[in-house]
Amino acid sequence: MATFTVKEEAYVRYQMTTWQGEIEMDGETIAYRYSEDDNGSELYVYTEGDGYNQVNWTGEGNEKYQTLMAAIGEWGSPEDFGSVGEEVEIDDTVVEDYI
Repeated sequence: MATFTVKEEAYVRYQMTTWQGEIEMDGETIAYRYSEDDNGSELYVYTEGDGYNQVNWTGEGNEKYQTLMAAIGEWGSPEDFGSVGEEVEIDDTVVEDYI
């Protein structure tokens, strides 16, 4: 039998939340992971043969990722997008505000 003495009560020191989902935008399926913590957020996209890699969603040519990140910002989390088959609409002006 092992014994120890608690010197400080345990508490949450650091916590990161990661959501994983899949959407279809403009005929393209995007599998993603969105992680957030007190230091910010990160977007990862799945690529066949390469796995999940972080993407610079603000870069030119990444408009589909900008739309996804704007929707996450507006809804609060990807979990709030709804169930399978639901369509999520977001105004272009809202997307521009997040860029």
